[in-house]
Amino acid sequence: MADQVINWLLLLRSGKATAQDYNDFLAWRAADPVHENAWQQLTGTLSGSSFGRLGDAYPAGYAAGSPAQALIPPPPAIMPARRRFLTGALALASTGACAAYVGNAFYPLNNVAADAATATGERRRYVLSDGSQLLLDARSRVNLDFTPAYRQVRLLDGAVTVSVAPDARRPFLVQTAEGTVRALGTRYMVRQQAQRTVVVVHEHEVEVETMSGAHGSVRAGTGARFDASRMDTPRAELMAEAAWESGWVDARGRPLAEVIAALRPYRTGTLRLSMAAGGLPVSGHFPLDDTNAALDTLEDMMPISVRRFTPWFVSINVAA
Repeated sequence: MADQVINWLLLLRSGKATAQDYNDFLAWRAADPVHENAWQQLTGTLSGSSFGRLGDAYPAGYAAGSPAQALIPPPPAIMPARRRFLTGALALASTGACAAYVGNAFYPLNNVAADAATATGERRRYVLSDGSQLLLDARSRVNLDFTPAYRQVRLLDGAVTVSVAPDARRPFLVQTAEGTVRALGTRYMVRQQAQRTVVVVHEHEVEVETMSGAHGSVRAGTGARFDASRMDTPRAELMAEAAWESGWVDARGRPLAEVIAALRPYRTGTLRLSMAAGGLPVSGHFPLDDTNAALDTLEDMMPISVRRFTPWFVSINVAA
């Protein structure tokens, strides 16, 4: 029974549940008093903790259609959710249920504890309570912190493009592991990478403050990288980093390793890349929504070998 309860909980929190899924959930609860009792035990246990109430009002919204419909569904309204419920929920579930879910590479387990998140191969648009909009890249997740003094989006993984609604009293901030990007305009993209952040500005300007206190600004039509101590000089060519917004990887002499890194969030399974192949330069326009086609094109145009051992394991190396 614990398996069933936790499976329903994870499905409803995933953002992929349809209206039919929710109706099936209600029917499951009504079908047997044991089901309802198990659900109430879970939500009752969590309601007295820091995880928050997970009863009938949970979650607040559901996906508008099936996965076969538009890649970016109509924007659901979201509010900052209660976090960290997952630890308590998993403590009530069986080891088998947890292991099965961890093994699901389509929807990462840690997404469940985020305020907004996307699955493998999914880009999704969200509308915030102030009217601002977020567009999340595949396998991205954010937490929200809205107060009377500021609006903050904490980027935990992946990339987010922000369209900021004006509010003179509350600045809009995107926080990463390396620093803070403050909106001085309306639309910009931020990506969390390993020990650095990339910011690209579509409209107006942003101000960057690194964790060490260094400051810099990035104007529309340019992008910049920064780490915890300093920001690089903004460059126009970094605008290519935002090509994912329209479903593409735009490579202009970039290392193959960067192109493969952009494809990984759109593919279930492992894309293994050798160090020798990863350093090869590549230029071109590659579709994120058809990773097989992208890999075929790369193999045709470059001195590499793409070996598909299974649909879930692909190895890329320099051609012999």
